[in-house]
Amino acid sequence: MYGKAVGGIYMIKDMEATKKKLISVSDLNADLINAMTEKQLQSYIQALEVTANTYPVQKEELESAFRTMDYALVMQWLKIILSSLEQVNADNLVKECEKHFDVNQDIENIRHEKLRIFIEYYLPTLELFFADVNQALDSLEEIELKNEAQPEKIIPKLLTISDLNAKKIEAMEEEELDDYIENLNYFHENFHNQEQGLRSAVKIKHYAFVMQYLTGIEESLGKIHADGLLEDCQKQIELLKDFNNIRQEKLEMFAKYFLSTLSMLAADLKQLHLPKHMPKKAKKESKDEIKIEIEIIAPGASPDSKTILIVNKMKIFMSSIKSALGDANHKILGITSGVAALGYLRTSKPDLLIIDEELPGIDSFTFTKTIRDMGQMTPIIVTTSKITKESAVKFTEAGVADFIVKPITPGDVQKKIAKHLP
Repeated sequence: MYGKAVGGIYMIKDMEATKKKLISVSDLNADLINAMTEKQLQSYIQALEVTANTYPVQKEELESAFRTMDYALVMQWLKIILSSLEQVNADNLVKECEKHFDVNQDIENIRHEKLRIFIEYYLPTLELFFADVNQALDSLEEIELKNEAQPEKIIPKLLTISDLNAKKIEAMEEEELDDYIENLNYFHENFHNQEQGLRSAVKIKHYAFVMQYLTGIEESLGKIHADGLLEDCQKQIELLKDFNNIRQEKLEMFAKYFLSTLSMLAADLKQLHLPKHMPKKAKKESKDEIKIEIEIIAPGASPDSKTILIVNKMKIFMSSIKSALGDANHKILGITSGVAALGYLRTSKPDLLIIDEELPGIDSFTFTKTIRDMGQMTPIIVTTSKITKESAVKFTEAGVADFIVKPITPGDVQKKIAKHLP
């Protein structure tokens, strides 16, 4: 239907199919979309993506202003949201706001209860709208352009992002670029989970978790040469080493600033539409390259300890599970590859499996079915950012015993593990 060209410009292949998909979002103005030229449609799709990416931050700031009863700031954020909706011709949602609440009204005469009722109705409506927008954008078929992954085209795109070290990028050899692109994609794909985890850890004052999430972010920033942000992260990690002298207010301010900056970097990377991989020269396969890497994170205290196998591409997540369990008498093994985990499970039987919904190398549903077909009856817990009725039924039928919704908390981890390892 459409392809993403260099610089984030959409190359429309099937105008009618693309318009039909966008019009399926009921709150968008169908007449205006139908009347668009190819160039207008390219810009419109880009505007939709930007609007969808920035809304979560706008929503959070609006809710924060309302909680503190800063009505002037509430009105300011409402106007910003309305401006974004107007840019993508979400006319019904603009009219809905104007109908139920006047953003230009006298601040001193605002009724708190009326504002509360409006926000509690309007924000969920926007959530549904942006969910539909994201679904429509995700379903548009991408056309891979021949020159998209050429090094001479990729590097200039990267140099437009000020948070990345331009000198290091310009000095890269062609063979280094593929690994760098993978690191950029990894940062972008995992930022949301790291962000939610860090926010949650700061909020509940679990400083060990804060340290672990920052350490994971530090590793990612180092790999993508975001040196300025890396330095900020390292300074905060140094301050966190002394738990007794942590000032919660300063930590909260840092987290808000730092995560907002990282969010902008993630948005910038998304706008570049980088390929998943650069083309590599064919090479002979070697059996030596197939490795099963198992990291023993927390050896059990006795021979009777139960074994928990965690399959997750983020080692920081494994450390979070370890911290949540504290001194519990369990042996924790971590494998960062779904395929490697299958190799391990062919000869070993842990007492409990904790797998992520997004496994590298194999999707989690296929992974679950495969180990059940192997005769493994070990209880399986799936960690996920969102659990729907459909996904719950699908996983349960495949043999999953339970779920942990991210960002994880020590209480959730302890409760679920105790349930399946009595």
